[in-house]
Amino acid sequence: AMKTAALAVADASEAARAVASTLSVKMQEGTLGKADASPVTVGDFAVQAVVCKRLMDAYPDDGVIAEESADELRKPEGKELLDLVVGFVRVVEPEATGEMVCDWIDRGLLREHRERYWTLDPIDGTKGFLRREQ
Repeated sequence: AMKTAALAVADASEAARAVASTLSVKMQEGTLGKADASPVTVGDFAVQAVVCKRLMDAYPDDGVIAEESADELRKPEGKELLDLVVGFVRVVEPEATGEMVCDWIDRGLLREHRERYWTLDPIDGTKGFLRREQ
């Protein structure tokens, strides 16, 4: 289990580095505000998608409890943001589609009991990430 987790983190790190390398003033366009006013970035979505995909492939019966939901990405007005997320996920999953990425993100919405589950905070300290402090 730890080897799979380490590989998932390595792939997620690669996607996050791709996002970080493009950070600019325009990055705010790739950010949503949550109800608590905390930002959710393209990086949060991409990392959650990649980690959930890796865990799902290795442990299909395991659950994941994560922060983000793909609800906003599935809306017509979320298409531009979804396209950005998919682009970064494709760094490690070249065949990814928008629907697949949303499904992988939503794999983190576990709300029922599972014998084993994983918890995930895609990018701890998103504000620091946006300021390039991480």
